[in-house]
Amino acid sequence: MADTRWNGEPCQALRITAIVADNSAFPLYWARHLVGTRRKIVQVEYGGETFYLDDEDGSGWNKVTHGGSPHWTHSSITVDPDSIQPRHQHYADPDQPCPHEDFHAVVQVDRITASDDDPTVIGYSATITVTCTACEEPFRWTGVPAGTSPRAPMCSADETELRAPLRPASADPDFGLGLPGFAINYRQPQED
Repeated sequence: MADTRWNGEPCQALRITAIVADNSAFPLYWARHLVGTRRKIVQVEYGGETFYLDDEDGSGWNKVTHGGSPHWTHSSITVDPDSIQPRHQHYADPDQPCPHEDFHAVVQVDRITASDDDPTVIGYSATITVTCTACEEPFRWTGVPAGTSPRAPMCSADETELRAPLRPASADPDFGLGLPGFAINYRQPQED
């Protein structure tokens, strides 16, 4: 792990990606033309504050790994905090298989409503994906049928997404069971 500093003092710094947000406090905000795009960023936690440095050219990481002094230039940037993702570090030796030691999991929970006009929640579903942070290879869910169901976990056709129904602990056991689903079945081609 790299020794990271701000103004010569220890800080926590992470290499991430995030979507650039506008900063209305600065009329001449340098990154306004980048708003809405995803960029390489360094997230710095120092003195009880969190701030972000642009790292598209490596200058943000260079600054925090060289003491964080004003001698090393940087560009502060505003990001959408909901868009922050860890930056994937590619495995160093492409001639060797990746040992898959670190993982990135994304869990998205969706509220299923009665209709576009009726906001009554009638079910919940979680979609889970896992990738190796080093080589970015997606992991596949084993032994799970493909499709979607309100009764049991299923996976996407390529097996990279687990789709699992869920309910609040206080809800009736049959909560969400009236929702439609579908299954994908594979059949061997018949020979003539």
